[in-house]
Amino acid sequence: MTEKEMVIRIYRDILEGNKARFPNHFFVGEQGKKYLAYITRYLIEEYLGISISQIPHFVSAKTFWDHRLRHPAQIHGWNFIDMIQNAYSDTFHPLEFKQVSHGYWQGDEGCQRAIEAVRYVIEVKRNIPFQEIPMKINHHFFKQNGLTGIFGLFEDSPYQVIQALYPNQFKPWEWSTVPMNFWKQEKNVLEAMEWFLFQQIGFSSYQEAIQRLSPKHFTIYRMTGLYQMAFDQRLYKVKQWIEKQIGQRPSYPQKNIKSTLCLDC
Repeated sequence: MTEKEMVIRIYRDILEGNKARFPNHFFVGEQGKKYLAYITRYLIEEYLGISISQIPHFVSAKTFWDHRLRHPAQIHGWNFIDMIQNAYSDTFHPLEFKQVSHGYWQGDEGCQRAIEAVRYVIEVKRNIPFQEIPMKINHHFFKQNGLTGIFGLFEDSPYQVIQALYPNQFKPWEWSTVPMNFWKQEKNVLEAMEWFLFQQIGFSSYQEAIQRLSPKHFTIYRMTGLYQMAFDQRLYKVKQWIEKQIGQRPSYPQKNIKSTLCLDC
């Protein structure tokens, strides 16, 4: 009898009531994880007759707990997804399952799982081009992809989620919404305007900007939120702001200006 056959024989005896429990220390250490993999695959594929491709649809925590595997899982601090990943390494992603275990998204480990879950949906499941992320990642995206459970970890802000996943790769104003009171902070308006005028449109100076800027620029570069909230959609107010900058810093722009964004103000 092989090792695998021996492990499965013990498990079958327990399921059939011929044994009351597993031997002492049966699931301890790496050997115990190996035994659990044998048992998991046997339970799912042979005892329950569930094909591997159907596991995310038909296997849940109840599947394991109803078949005497709660305690073995607890020895390793595992939830049911950990059990499956132990038996089917790199075969499934947690988001493929109808449910995740209670507390799965909590704590530092849960936050990291949440970040990787979003990465999986963006890069693998939806294959969203990097430059399109601000246009595609919104509240609907999280609901559509079963990610609402993690949204609260990031203050219900798509930008905060992406900032955790791709630090400093995008600006808050590239999203359809910004944090509350964001545009009331002059330093946020300043950085957004400098990014908009000099990096996006490509003006060489404030002097050029005041001559050539038009309302259509705000639409083309998706900066209508800035235009509306900071300048009441009035171009003359924008030009007044630019004139103020010319008076204060006539030789701007300069390179390597340090970010002063205030997201929590």
